[in-house]
Amino acid sequence: MKLAQRLFCKAIYIQNNQINVFIVRKNVYFYFVKSKRITMKQIYLLIIFSIFSFSKMNAEACPDAGTTSAGGTQIYFSYPPSTSFCGDRPTTIEVNSTTTFTLVLCFETTSRYDLTSGPAIVGQDFTVTSGFDSSCSYSGGTLPVDEFAFLNETLKVYPNPLTAGANIKLSFGLPIKADINIYSVTGKQVYHSVVANQDKTEIASANLANGIYMLKISNEGGSTTRKIVVLK
Repeated sequence: MKLAQRLFCKAIYIQNNQINVFIVRKNVYFYFVKSKRITMKQIYLLIIFSIFSFSKMNAEACPDAGTTSAGGTQIYFSYPPSTSFCGDRPTTIEVNSTTTFTLVLCFETTSRYDLTSGPAIVGQDFTVTSGFDSSCSYSGGTLPVDEFAFLNETLKVYPNPLTAGANIKLSFGLPIKADINIYSVTGKQVYHSVVANQDKTEIASANLANGIYMLKISNEGGSTTRKIVVLK
């Protein structure tokens, strides 16, 4: 229902002292309404009402869940699949009427906002007071998405291919606890480390010869892999 409302739009034009309202709901309904003769005052009021209605119908609804990270300087939101799109989500939000966050990562089921002004959020209880179509309150700090489903969307491995003098940088998008392993094409483990509540890390490349490797990030909840190419 939320998606259908967002596809709703209207257009207005005036002809022969009559106001014509063209209302469209994409792939659902088409309406055409022509009024009787009306006064200029009625025209102005209808235009103002239409602009206000269009703005409200295109506002994004509250995400299903939200959690803070990085000492309250980041916020993650989650959405059910196929219910929200990055182009519809607000670029900035205001939290607790004091702090501004800006959208920096966006995927179908998740978004990340980083602090741009104001104090960091303390704890996991917060309210988004501006940006969505209403105030959105969150507590508990749990996202209803599988950690590795999220990681598959947000994981960044760079530079790749790896060149001389560079380390492999990993950005997870959310603090995780996991084992990091690198394997050669023959299946031999050539690197191992552990991250604990970190959203990024680096891997020294000094002991990696030229070739193709498989990076595996895993814990008891699952695993995800990426191919790494080393060209020194």
